[in-house]
Amino acid sequence: MALALAVVGLFEVLSLLQGVRSVRRLRARVAAEAEQRVEAARPTLEAALALGGPASWDLAARAALSRGVASEVEVLEPGGRILFSRPTVAPVAHVLGNEQRRQLAAGRPISVVAQEGPVVRTLVYLPVPRAAGEVLLRLAAPAPDLEEELRERQQVLLGHLASLAALVLAGALVLLPREPEPSAPPEGALNAYEQAMERLRDHGEEMTARHEAERHRMEEAMRESEALARAGELTAGIAHEVRNGLGTIVGYARMLERASLPEDPAAAARSIREECETLETVVRRFTDFVKLDTLELGETDLSRLLARVVAREARAREEVRTRLVGLEAPLVVRADEELLERALENVVRNAVEAAAAGGGHVEVTASEEAGGQVEIRIEDDGPGLAPDHPGEIRAFYTTRPGGLGLGLPLARKILLLHGGSLRLANRAAGGAEVVVDLPAQGPAA
Repeated sequence: MALALAVVGLFEVLSLLQGVRSVRRLRARVAAEAEQRVEAARPTLEAALALGGPASWDLAARAALSRGVASEVEVLEPGGRILFSRPTVAPVAHVLGNEQRRQLAAGRPISVVAQEGPVVRTLVYLPVPRAAGEVLLRLAAPAPDLEEELRERQQVLLGHLASLAALVLAGALVLLPREPEPSAPPEGALNAYEQAMERLRDHGEEMTARHEAERHRMEEAMRESEALARAGELTAGIAHEVRNGLGTIVGYARMLERASLPEDPAAAARSIREECETLETVVRRFTDFVKLDTLELGETDLSRLLARVVAREARAREEVRTRLVGLEAPLVVRADEELLERALENVVRNAVEAAAAGGGHVEVTASEEAGGQVEIRIEDDGPGLAPDHPGEIRAFYTTRPGGLGLGLPLARKILLLHGGSLRLANRAAGGAEVVVDLPAQGPAA
């Protein structure tokens, strides 16, 4: 029986390895096909990039998108920092190895397959020379066949793992040493064997049920993640197209404003431009909310950052007494300074707007806490949270007329990327407070 179990287990392992090799061959073929498509379009891309500068990047990106060789186009520094993207950043991450960098330095393109959860992209890197150094053009394209193959292989993998676990358990039961027993009639030995096999079957059925439940849970999570990724790509694309249209409308409206028109048509053109600029602001904020941000961590003086934010908001709303309290010494954290400043600016501005109705006060404090945490507290004496407030931060929920409900969700998203948190509550003395917790050493690896 032990030999039979070993043979079955060997076939299971061989089948598993064959599946892995099959996926590797498919990945290599998909990457090669993507590189061939890019090579066919390379003369057009290089002609666009020959102009130099960000304008040439945009022209090359439009050419690549129109020819269908990519769904996302990015320009990167050799170190990996993204300088430009259209229509959005690719939903997968990839870091070039030393050998790949040497090939790019020699002028040869590189094609790889990258995966982030259920999302798969083929990435083709092209070197782009420029006067101030070297940048890379990265063309990302979806690979639906490979995504489907990986989903199926994952289900098969779970089945193989369940089978191997059952085989190992059966082998352990077979090889388990037993105490010698007095000779018993053959019927007793047969009964003991039948009972052992019954226990083994029951245990195997229980393990199979557990693995099946886990497989269903993983499939559901993958479907949800895929739906969210597709929704993000769709909304980013829609926002991009809407911004292009609004830019054209604003341009023509400004031309009409500068023309010698009677007062009524000039006022109409001015109204068109103002409404379009408002819509462009909405689209920009929504795009900031849905896009995938990449942190560029560095040593950040939180004291100076908060001082800048408070000073800007105090100048914007002079009727509200906004001040930074008890933070004179430097307070250094590891963070992406630009993104963190944007998040805290949204939180402070929200408090200032809440206190503006009665010409109230806003106080901002920050302190180091135990466990390497930094706490930032923003308090206002405005009306506080509404009685029907959901108690959590939700996108598009706002009680302010004309508000979008994206300021606090965007801030919370950035803080979560830093490993922090954001909490809302009403103050006992009236008004509301926002508590931000940040790890001083930056997000965990």
